[in-house]
Amino acid sequence: MSDFLSNAFQVISNRSADIEEKIDRLKKAKRDIENEQDQASVEIKKLLQPSLDSSWEGTLANTFDESRQEAYEFMKKKILYQYPYYIGQIEWEIGQLQLQQSSLDIASTIAHQADRLWSQGEEAAEAYGSKLNELKGWLF
Repeated sequence: MSDFLSNAFQVISNRSADIEEKIDRLKKAKRDIENEQDQASVEIKKLLQPSLDSSWEGTLANTFDESRQEAYEFMKKKILYQYPYYIGQIEWEIGQLQLQQSSLDIASTIAHQADRLWSQGEEAAEAYGSKLNELKGWLF
């Protein structure tokens, strides 16, 4: 096997492992954010508890209830609203990394084809050179 082909297999392997690690970390971050979103939703709903019944009336009760409702609306709009954005960003990044992984899969296929041609000897030398040039296009 040529030095270039050996190096190509190493580059493909290293890049692929790096991408897989990034995807795994992003998937974990996404799960963590989704869990946090669920927890925040439960906590925000608690802002309206307990419900004020007719036995608690007056200016202080009205002020408290209005403040509690404002806090609820703020948390709902400002905090819960942000989670889908971050989740979407993570999903987009995962998609980009998966596209890179697909390109590496194609490069790996080309490298294996070149390796088979290399093992066939002189009669496949021209096809081997063509595969190496194709592989260079995918990797560099």
